[in-house]
Order: sequence, then C-alpha cells, then structure tokens
Amino acid sequence: MDVAFRRPSAGGMVIPVLLAVVVSPASRADEISYTATTTLFTDVTHTERDSRTDTRGGAGIRGDVGANWLSGPHQFNALYGGTLETERSSLATGDRDNLSVRGSSRYNFYQPGGRFDFNAGHTIRSVRNDTGFTLDDSAYDTQNAVNAGAGVMFYPGELTTLRLGGQAAKTWAEDDVRDGESQSVQANLSRQVSERSTVSLTGRRAWEHEEDLDITLDSASVGLDTLLENGSFSASVGVSRAESDDFENDAVIGSIARQWQTSLTSTRISYDRTQSSTLLDLALAPIPELGIEDEFSVRVQGVTLNDTVTLAHSTQRLCDLCTLNFIVRGSEEENVQTGEETWEYLAGAGLRLAVTEDKNVSFNYRWQGDALEERSSIDDERHQFTVTYRHQLTDLASWGAAFDTAFTRGLTDQDRYQARVFFTLGWDGMERAW
Repeated sequence: MDVAFRRPSAGGMVIPVLLAVVVSPASRADEISYTATTTLFTDVTHTERDSRTDTRGGAGIRGDVGANWLSGPHQFNALYGGTLETERSSLATGDRDNLSVRGSSRYNFYQPGGRFDFNAGHTIRSVRNDTGFTLDDSAYDTQNAVNAGAGVMFYPGELTTLRLGGQAAKTWAEDDVRDGESQSVQANLSRQVSERSTVSLTGRRAWEHEEDLDITLDSASVGLDTLLENGSFSASVGVSRAESDDFENDAVIGSIARQWQTSLTSTRISYDRTQSSTLLDLALAPIPELGIEDEFSVRVQGVTLNDTVTLAHSTQRLCDLCTLNFIVRGSEEENVQTGEETWEYLAGAGLRLAVTEDKNVSFNYRWQGDALEERSSIDDERHQFTVTYRHQLTDLASWGAAFDTAFTRGLTDQDRYQARVFFTLGWDGMERAW
C-alpha cells in the first residue's frame, strides 16, 4: 500500500456513474473537484508468525474514483476505491487473491430559506465485530449501509427555524455480521442569538430491527454553535433512553469541541458521549473526514454508551515544503445490556516532505490498541510504519516506491515487511484528511 493511512474505498462498478457526474455538461457546478486514478503495483511481502515464516510475491491493481460537487442547493461528496492483488507464497500453498473495498458517498439538497431538504448516502467499510487486529486488510468484515431522509422547514421568526424530518437506513454484510434496518423521526428548533452564534433544541426517536432484536432510542439535547475569529466552538448536553424487550437504560449524553484554524495550522479537540446502537452508528451517524479516524473500529453489537476524546493537529509551520499531521484518540464503549467494556486507542503521525516540485517523500506511523478488561492494560495492539517516495512524471502519471513494516502483539503475534513499486495514472484533485 503506498500510504499508511488508507482512504475509504469501494468497487469499480460506480466509476462510470461518478465520472458522468464529473464531466457531464449538464452538471456545470459552482465548485467541483474530482479523482479518477488507477495504480498498478508489484510487491514482495515477508511475514513471521510464531515460528512460521512466509515470503510472498504479488501484483495487483488499485482504482480510486471520487468527486466533490457543489452547485446551488446541490452538494455531492464521494470517494470510492478498491484493491485486487494476486500473491504466490514461498510455502507452495498456491496463489491467493485479496480483494478489499471501502468508500462512501453523500448527496444533500438544501437551499437557505427553502422549505424542503433531502439527503441520501451509501457507505462500505471494514469493521471489527470482535477485537483482534490482523495484518491482512481483506480479512476484516465488509459492511454496506444505505440511508435516505427528508425534512420540511418552518420559519416562525426571522431568526428561528424549525425542521421536522425523518430518516431510514439499511445495512447488510458478509459472514456473521447481522443485517438490520432502522427508521427515525426528528425535530430541531434553532435560533440565531448573535451574528456568530446559534442555539438549538433537538429531539429524536429511532427504531431499530436486527433479526430478533427490536430497539427504541429516544433522545433530547440542547446545543450551541459559535464561529470565532480563529475557528469554532460547539457544545451540547442532553438525555437518552434505550428500550427493548430485555432491558432499558437512561443516560446523559453530550459533546464539546473546539477548533483553531489559521492559514498554516489546524487543531481540533473534542469530547463526545453518545448512547446508540450498532446499526445507528453505521447507517445514520455522520461519516468522519475521509481519513484515518474510521479505520477498523471495534463494533459492539447492541446498545452502547460511548465516550470518545480526540485531538488532531496539522501544521505547515515546520518548513515551506512540508506538512505534519498527528492524531490521538481514546474511546470507551460499554454494552448497556451486559456491562462489558472495551477501550480503544489510536495514535498516528504523518510527515510529507516535498523534495522538489515533482518529487515528495512521506513518513507515516500508526498505532492502535485495545484494552478488554482494564483501561490501562493493552491486550491487543497493531503498529505500522510506512515510507513512501513518489515522482510525478506528468500531470497524469507518477511512479513511486514504498516500504511498509507492521506488527501485531497480544491476541496474535505477527510481523510483516513489505516493499512495493507502483505506477499511477489519472487525476487526483480532491482534498482529504492525510
């Protein structure tokens, strides 16, 4: 893989659709950027597990396609990609084909002052429904989620807006991951209290069905959003109640976030406390930026209480030709029915250095850890470090080489060393996290 922090990806079936959106003369947009790339690669991978070693030679292809499109009330964001690789083992176990897909898309119709809004989306991602890291990305479960919703707006005053809306979602997956569906209704009352600040009151009821499990979640919260000279601030607090045939649980929920933004730096710190469920998290919650934050998260079945603290920073102050990113996150997730807790930690850093106008080198490091019994005791962890060199030959073509080393410790002990050479052809005009 030519970067340590993988972008969301998905299958090639959607490529013609997205390219039609990008290049169609009928969709002349006020703002547009797009990506359509194909990467051919060959690599050698050496793995060590217990006393067994394996060296594999492989070759494959990766495709990425996406678009950011904004035109009047229409907004469309998508990024999909997929990797297919064939490997031959030194242990004479024969060829092996690996396929991994990830990606997301969102369409929103919203016009300030209008009466109606609409949204629809799709997500395909890798999930861990039990703890345990592997070094094979195609070994994780793949889950799809589609959702759509609409709302109607009322304006009881010049500074006040009332939105009544509904949302529906469905998920399906491979292996033993349960399919499910959900519906929700929501009311949101917001009022602008100053030139830069808005307060809101939100209430929601959601119904979820997964095989023989039916869950109802009710929530109400009050929030504040403020634009500042150097960034933004937001906070909310509320209550949530979850019910099923077997249990019920009341919880306090809320969030607080502060972002500092300048021309050269961006810093974000946030705390979130939510009561939700597997399906609602995957299908209804907003998707994070197209970056590393959503990689291989633990998905606990049923209703959960989740506390998450995140710190992310990006700066170009180190030098004129380099960018430094890092992220630290800690999350505690509790199953409200069984009381079981899981702590999940993430730390990452990335440095991109432009050697010349057409050559750059990047250094990326990522660590994830799980604590299953005590928050301070790491039971399973994964380290990964990647160095990538890329040479831009033309506006549409580049080649490069990467060295990737990764290992897991805990539930499984495994080391991996990989050297890769790749050639990329296509356009990449989208901005994304890392």
